[in-house]
Amino acid sequence: MKRLAFTIPLRVAIPSLLLFLGSGLGLYGFITEVKRNYQYQEKQIEQQANFYSEKTVKLLEFILRRFPNSNSTLDGAKLVIGETGEQPNLELSAFMDENYMIIFSNHYDLQKRSIVDTNFAYLYPQIIQVQQTQVADKTWSDNRQTLKVITPVTLPPKPNELRSQVGIFLSIYDLNQIKKQSYQEALNRSIKMNGMVLGFCLLVWLFLELTLTKRVSRLVLVSQNLAQGNLSDRSRLQGSDELAKISISFDKMADKIEQDTHILQKSQLELQEKATELETALIQLKQTQTQLLQSEKMSSLGQLVAGIAHEINNPVSFIFGNITYAQEYSDSLLNLIALYQQYYPEPYPEIQVELKDLELDFLETDLNKIFQSMRVGSQRIADIVQSLRSFSRLDEADLKTVDLHENLDNTLMLLKHRLKAQSSRPEIQVVKQYGNIPLIQCYAGQLNQVFMNIIINGIDALDLVQYKTQPLTSPQIMIHTETMTDSKHKTWVKIKISDNGLGMSETVKNRIFEPFFTTKPVGQGTGMGLAISYQIVVEKHQGQLLCMSQPGEGSTFVITLPLLIMSSTEAVAHH
Repeated sequence: MKRLAFTIPLRVAIPSLLLFLGSGLGLYGFITEVKRNYQYQEKQIEQQANFYSEKTVKLLEFILRRFPNSNSTLDGAKLVIGETGEQPNLELSAFMDENYMIIFSNHYDLQKRSIVDTNFAYLYPQIIQVQQTQVADKTWSDNRQTLKVITPVTLPPKPNELRSQVGIFLSIYDLNQIKKQSYQEALNRSIKMNGMVLGFCLLVWLFLELTLTKRVSRLVLVSQNLAQGNLSDRSRLQGSDELAKISISFDKMADKIEQDTHILQKSQLELQEKATELETALIQLKQTQTQLLQSEKMSSLGQLVAGIAHEINNPVSFIFGNITYAQEYSDSLLNLIALYQQYYPEPYPEIQVELKDLELDFLETDLNKIFQSMRVGSQRIADIVQSLRSFSRLDEADLKTVDLHENLDNTLMLLKHRLKAQSSRPEIQVVKQYGNIPLIQCYAGQLNQVFMNIIINGIDALDLVQYKTQPLTSPQIMIHTETMTDSKHKTWVKIKISDNGLGMSETVKNRIFEPFFTTKPVGQGTGMGLAISYQIVVEKHQGQLLCMSQPGEGSTFVITLPLLIMSSTEAVAHH
């Protein structure tokens, strides 16, 4: 009952309990009354059976002794049996001689028939026992719907015999109809009584609902609202009883809680604002510091690259420019030697020995290859110098119109040593899917920094793949460019840089653009590369930088840039 009281609301528990009690009382009263009525009916039938059986047997014995072997005897016996047949609830009344032949019965179709040949043959063993013991037998059926009374009747002896005869008087009483009537009467009374009980329970429930349940439910609702944060709700119960006093105390407590909560919330907001300001200032300070370091590093790198490029470019230009003349001079000398061989086919022996040691034919063929290799190597050095100068872009601090494909190629050339085969992996293949994109206005040096950061991250991701356990995997970096037009007819350039590395989890992907977040070991990453890249693309170029990645499926960075980029002053005015 304690558990029931805590798990079922009062609005359900009280009417349910009243309904259960009212129904239980009504059912108990109905069962009790039916049982009492059945017992009363059975007792009445037993008394009736005893009285009429004893009376009928005495009359039969008197008539048979007084008027033996006469028609008066038969008429009197018929009259007695006929009178017993008029008793209420009597199903069968029959008088049998000692040979179990039915002499008289209220069922005329049974007369002059042996009891064995009728539907009541199942009583034959009991009839024999009564005849032998001359003691009446009274038996109820299993369902107590039928009462069978078997009574011995002493008959006059037969002629020339001294022994009296023993007949049988059989009476069967059926209580089925009377019990049905009694059950229906009890049911009608029970329905009326249950209606009165339920009506009383309804009145009790209404009284409890108005005085207790409704008011307690109000207190519960207010307490739940307070627990959920609705501090303005109050119970405000009317009256002067205990619940009203509890309501007043509860409302005062809620007022105090609301006041204290408002004070705490105000203090919490102030602290949160200060903490946010401090956190923002700290992040901005770190970002500024990192950007300054990065800018200083890029500036120093640019100056160093420019100086090296200048110093290398002069001798390379000298070498590259003189290779042609050197090749022409060597060709002239070789032609001169050929003329000497033509006009002086038989030189002095010392010259022949020298020519043989010199292997003039091989020298002539190999000399051309040497000049070609020198020309290719010099051109390679010149290309590297040009890539270094293009990457640094020290002379392009403002917006410039550039070819992004050239910037991407310059970045790849600088990272060529990272793309080569390593002991832990094969060579990284760069797949270029360059579209037909126009020239774009941008801060070229800063975009080169973005490309560098993203491609380096892709190479680092490919270095983590276990290629020995995955021999069919080939490391790749794919670069795809295209143009697109949005719903406002504004043209954008999209650069997708993908790798087929291990990919990233959802948690890592959601934090990669946060300052100082890195998954690399200590000392190998600052956590600012992608954060600065995001700032360059989004804030500096009014573009978008997105990352798409799933574990085991590699990563893709999508850079979207407008063709025309507003300057800082225009961007501020636009916003």
